[in-house]
Amino acid sequence: MNDNIIDKPNAAKLNFLKATAERSFYLDEFKENIILALTDKQIISGIIYQEVILEMKKETTARVKMRRDIPLKSLQPYIMAAEKIGLQYTLVDALDTQGDIGLVVVSKEVFDDDKRQILVEDLEEKFEKVGLNKEYIRKLGSKLCKKHYKLLVEKMPTYKDQFEELTLFDRLFGKECPICKVEREKN
Repeated sequence: MNDNIIDKPNAAKLNFLKATAERSFYLDEFKENIILALTDKQIISGIIYQEVILEMKKETTARVKMRRDIPLKSLQPYIMAAEKIGLQYTLVDALDTQGDIGLVVVSKEVFDDDKRQILVEDLEEKFEKVGLNKEYIRKLGSKLCKKHYKLLVEKMPTYKDQFEELTLFDRLFGKECPICKVEREKN
């Protein structure tokens, strides 16, 4: 019986230390409040992760937190989206943070599932998993031929707004699909 009394304070201290460490990893938030997270490398890559923007638009989202030591140029698309939506965002000093998490989308509600994946998968991996050329990522904002645009819409519909379909006018002026060009060069 005495062992249980001694263990309870130690267990409480251990739980407190675990919670503090978890909060410092997730930009001063508990993991059970996090919807999605991006690493600093994902943010600096310049790719705008549509999953984050879509989550920011949901009613269940409370705020977005970003690390202050990441260049503002890289954070700007997410800051602009938050301002447009009217969502609170906070820049967190990296002095008391651990790990490589650079952005978290925080929920108004607590999640019960502790095993869920909150870190957004890298886009190159995602595109390759669905069978799309990773060149799509390097050509964000480009105009694609009908074939490659249709493939994109079928396999990665959340990224269709990042591309446009080539028009007849574009083709007449010599513009070509960058994915077709890469595929030709490989063969």
